[in-house]
Amino acid sequence: MKNSNKNILIYRLGSLGDTIMVLPCFHQVLTAFPGANIVLLTNKPVASKAAPLEAVLGKDLFFNEIIDYPVGSRNPLLLLKLLFKLRTYKFDCMVNLTAARSEGAAKRDKVFFGLAGIKRMVGFPSEYGDFNLLTDVETGEKEWEAKRIARRIAPIGIPDLSIESNWDLKLTLPETAEAGYQLSKLPKGMKLISLSPGTKMQSKDWTVANWVALIKLLAAALPDWALVIIGAPDEIDAADQCEAAWHKDQVLNICGKVSLRQCAAVLKKTSLFVGHDSGPMHLAGAMGVPIVAVFASINIPRKWFPRGEKNHIIYHKTDCAGCGLTVCTEQKKKCILSITPNEVYGAVMEVIQQL
Repeated sequence: MKNSNKNILIYRLGSLGDTIMVLPCFHQVLTAFPGANIVLLTNKPVASKAAPLEAVLGKDLFFNEIIDYPVGSRNPLLLLKLLFKLRTYKFDCMVNLTAARSEGAAKRDKVFFGLAGIKRMVGFPSEYGDFNLLTDVETGEKEWEAKRIARRIAPIGIPDLSIESNWDLKLTLPETAEAGYQLSKLPKGMKLISLSPGTKMQSKDWTVANWVALIKLLAAALPDWALVIIGAPDEIDAADQCEAAWHKDQVLNICGKVSLRQCAAVLKKTSLFVGHDSGPMHLAGAMGVPIVAVFASINIPRKWFPRGEKNHIIYHKTDCAGCGLTVCTEQKKKCILSITPNEVYGAVMEVIQQL
């Protein structure tokens, strides 16, 4: 445990994309409690492709200790063990960064942490807009999730989502050096497109055939560009097929070969990211890279869009939009599969012209 006069608990569940969405809030906690011992309560993602939160934030950069939260467990002994462990810290404050839950679930969480001896709690949903999507007056669309959670922690300060430093992952010199080593395998002086063809959700999968068709179009139009392919270890097959569609000596396939934070350092050097609505998309957004993203319409527009003003989001709003499905069989993914390689190609070329 870090020597400090204060112990602060951050409660956040999720994986890569979920973590990036609240990155400014982590910065705000560090600002509000300088020198405090920050303890993170989080889950271990069930999906093999989903990176644990600690792999995103790195060791001793945004928190000092981590406690595993038994998501979905109804075992009273496990919950009691967690309760007593939390009580040993005598936390001065808890900051709740979880996504909006039902009012009943939020109340149960608050009671649980109260029993853990925590008196000051920040970020618990309490207003109408915490449980229901509001219309953002600036955009006319539904509120961005990053903005919704940021305003919930107002008692310790609302982070400015427009400030670059609030999206800083604090990449280390070794992580940056590894990215430089990987990119040195490509010809010098070439502009770079990064691509992530994978996704952990069947309903968001645009299919490898579409990605390959897109890459062939881009390869013909961009002979002097190099392609960097990223992804999880179990997405290597899709990455290999995409690699084969690009210029032979101008492609770097690091799918499953580097850590998540090393991947972020690689993305930072690219001019454009193309991919699904996924964790790597949000990682590119944190790095300030313009994005062309292929979205299924399983969520309401904008709520889970990536950070960035130069992004081109391709989202076809169908009659079943907002279904929230992770697997779509009845509608046969008609929302995302109505997007064509030519449409994505046009978006990529439009963004490139604006670089």
